[in-house]
Amino acid sequence: MMMQASTRNRWDGKAIPLPGMARLATQDINEIHDHMTKMFCPHDLQIEGVNSALDFRHHQASLKSVTFNATDYGNRSGRVSVKIPPMEELYLVQFSLSGSAEITQGNSSFDLCCGEMCVLDPDEPVRQVFCEGYLHFTVKIEKTDIEAVLAQELGFRPGKLHFSPKPVPLQGAAVAFARLVRTICDDMSDGVSAFTHLRAASAVEQTLHRLLLAAVPHNHSDLFNSPVSAAAPYYVRRVEEFIDAHLCDPIALDEMIEVSGVSARSLHAGFRRFRDTTPMNYLKNRRLVLANSQLRSGADAGQTVTQIALECGFTHLSKFARDYHGRFGELPSETLKKMGPN
Repeated sequence: MMMQASTRNRWDGKAIPLPGMARLATQDINEIHDHMTKMFCPHDLQIEGVNSALDFRHHQASLKSVTFNATDYGNRSGRVSVKIPPMEELYLVQFSLSGSAEITQGNSSFDLCCGEMCVLDPDEPVRQVFCEGYLHFTVKIEKTDIEAVLAQELGFRPGKLHFSPKPVPLQGAAVAFARLVRTICDDMSDGVSAFTHLRAASAVEQTLHRLLLAAVPHNHSDLFNSPVSAAAPYYVRRVEEFIDAHLCDPIALDEMIEVSGVSARSLHAGFRRFRDTTPMNYLKNRRLVLANSQLRSGADAGQTVTQIALECGFTHLSKFARDYHGRFGELPSETLKKMGPN
C-alpha cells in the first residue's frame, strides 16, 4: 500500500514523476537554459518577478524515440517565461500536474490546468508562462514517427498533421493515453519495466501515437476516426497514386476510371467501401489538405488565396472557399492572415 501511495503522489503534484531518473537539479538559470536547450530546442528563458529564485529539477526517461520529461522550475514565487521557436520536427504533449501555465501558440492563447493535456504545434512559435508552483510533464514525439503511423492507418499519406491548439480534458482516449504514459514511466523509474525491450518498445510507441491521434482533434480526425476497413484493392491504390502524382493538374473522373482498369461502378464501390468517399471527393480532400499547407506557408512568400487555390487545382474560388471552411472551420483568407506577420 505504501508503494501505491508513493506512486500516486508522483502524479498528483505532491512529487515529481520519474524519481529514479533525475537529469538535472540546479538553481542556476544559465545551467537550466543550457540543459533544456540540449533536451528540447533553443529557447528564451526569463524569470518574471522581483527577487524570484528557481529550484529546478528535470527527470527524463526514454523508450526509443519517445522521451518522457518531468519538469519543475521550482518557482515558488514569481513566474517563468519560456519562448520557443517552431520546433519543426517535434510534437510536445504537455500535462499540468500542479498549478497552471499560460500558453500562446501563434494567435491562439489558453490556460493549461490540472486534468488537461495539449499538443504544441511544431510549426508555430510558442510562449509559455509558468505560474507559481507549476509542475508539468511532457512527452516528446518525433513528427515523422506519428505521421508514419497516421499514413499506415489511413493507407495513404494525407499531408501535414496539425493538432488542435486547445487543451483536452483527460477523458476517453486522452485519459487512456495519460494512463499508459504513467504506467510506462512508473515501471521504468522503479526498474521493473519490459516496455524498453527491443521487441516491445516500437509497438508501445506506436500505441502511444495511435492513442494521441484518437485523443486530440486534428485536421485528419475525420479520416482517422472512420471505421477501419480491409486493405484497399489495387485499383483504388492505383487511382490514389495517380492523384498524388497529378494533384495540381486537371483530373477528370474518366481519367481515374481509365487508370483504375475497372468500370466506373467498381471504382465508386471500391472508394465507398475502402475510403468511405467517392473518387472525386477524395481528390477534393487531398487538394484541400494541400491548400491548407500552402496557405500556412504562403504568407511569407506573398501569395494570395487566389494564387494558392489555382495552384492546388481549384478553378471555382467561391466553391473552394466553402469547401475549405467546411473542412478546416475557417475561410482560406483567415488561415493566410493568421499565418502572416503580426
